[in-house]
Amino acid sequence: MHRRTMLVPPSTNVVPIPERRRPRPQSPERHPLRTVKIRTWEQFPDLQGEWDSLLERCGDATVFQTYQWHKSWWKAFGGTDRLLLILCYSGSHLVGIAPMMVTKAHRRVRPARKEVRFIGSSNNSSDYCDFLVDVEFPGALEVLLRELCDSVSYADCLHLTNLKEQSKNHSIMQRFFQKRKSKFVVEVDQPAPCRVLGNITEDKKAANKSSLRRRCNYFSKAGNLRFHRCKSESEIFLYLEKFFDQHRSRRELAGTPSQFLDPAQCYFFNNLVVSLFPQGWLKFDVVLFNGEPLAFHFGFEYRKRFIWYKPTFNVEYADKSPGEVLIKYLLDDAISRGLEEFDFTVGCEPFKMRFANATRYNHRLMVFRSRYTYWLFRARQFIRAAKKQKLRKQRPEARQKPVQQPAARASETA
Repeated sequence: MHRRTMLVPPSTNVVPIPERRRPRPQSPERHPLRTVKIRTWEQFPDLQGEWDSLLERCGDATVFQTYQWHKSWWKAFGGTDRLLLILCYSGSHLVGIAPMMVTKAHRRVRPARKEVRFIGSSNNSSDYCDFLVDVEFPGALEVLLRELCDSVSYADCLHLTNLKEQSKNHSIMQRFFQKRKSKFVVEVDQPAPCRVLGNITEDKKAANKSSLRRRCNYFSKAGNLRFHRCKSESEIFLYLEKFFDQHRSRRELAGTPSQFLDPAQCYFFNNLVVSLFPQGWLKFDVVLFNGEPLAFHFGFEYRKRFIWYKPTFNVEYADKSPGEVLIKYLLDDAISRGLEEFDFTVGCEPFKMRFANATRYNHRLMVFRSRYTYWLFRARQFIRAAKKQKLRKQRPEARQKPVQQPAARASETA
């Protein structure tokens, strides 16, 4: 029987050939995080490109966090406030932005209180506010908050409103202020109903409620009814003054002043047309009845989400609910184009709840400089809550939901 043997050359040193690997690019994470403070927009003229790039890396940003939105708001309303933009960098990469301002909250008797707020939140123009943080650099938020607290230690209060409850930044902020042993309050601010789209059957059922069809049928039989979306800035400007006039008349009918009695508000909306429409984010829609505007909607579309923002209608047809006609057209359009969500934004008006299938909540976070202001705020909260409870006990009939007349419900739609 023969054995098969393998012959190996004597004293052979086998040197393994190293595997050729591609050099690993240096990660920006290795650079320490640093901050830059901006006091004027002109101080950083190239900021828009970096801002837009960061937005793409943020988790749940909205149109209210865009550079164009902040710049437009500041041009219209920022005259008496102090700009405080804090940028966070890792090397040359922008990884976080705190879009803040220092403002004065005027009160009836007591001296004005210095507050640090999000840009756009002081007059509730921005329905959602938040810090912009790259998802790959969650630590950037703490760096921004630390710099913010150090920069405005003279302020009486850090007042952060319209924070989305689903924002990842929300819990990080609370942990940060707990570590610093700061006196702060977190409150549920406002509901934000929306319709999450995707179930075609249910979505079409919502857009074809009998009341909506009835309103549309009335106008279709009485004349020529059609929906039109403006396709250029010049076309929007042809309608914009009529939009302002309709809103003024609408609010006068409701007994409250229109925001468009303020020239700064008109200027703001003009700026939004110029800055947002070229990006494809602004949607200006008009429902025409016999060639005349029956209803308008000034809204937005961002990341497959339609945002209900500023509607109005012709008060001459208030009893025919033109606001519901507008909603039907907008819902049909969002469904047909495959959008993911119809966001009614803040407010719990009855017409929103009729079409929403989800309700989120905005939160308010207030951080106080001193224990005195904190406990004073809490005492006022307690007194207000006690007064409300006392009124409810005195008027039990207020608990019953009032029966709304069709005309009144129509007026609330826009």
